[in-house]
Amino acid sequence: MAKKNQLNFTVELDENNLPVNIEWNADEHASEKIKALMISVFDANEQVAKRVDLWTKDMYIEEMKLFYFQTIMTLADGFERATGEAETAKSMREFGREFGKKMQVIK
Repeated sequence: MAKKNQLNFTVELDENNLPVNIEWNADEHASEKIKALMISVFDANEQVAKRVDLWTKDMYIEEMKLFYFQTIMTLADGFERATGEAETAKSMREFGREFGKKMQVIK
């Protein structure tokens, strides 16, 4: 039998349904507070990516810029591992570095 793990997100909302607190935990990871999350899933039937993006009201713009920069860079890493497309991943990283410079999260 295959091993199963659960990944859980708990989102506390204010009176306007805006996230004020986000926590995540997994079977082998203790609960941890986070300020933002991005979840992407691929629906094979519809052949489309679906997403959930959430961030708490206290996440600063500078943190969001850094979060997006780091996400772009890790997307490139995952893309290369999944496809073996090193040149395309390199192009993604170059875009990420330019984005990071423009957002002033890297020099």
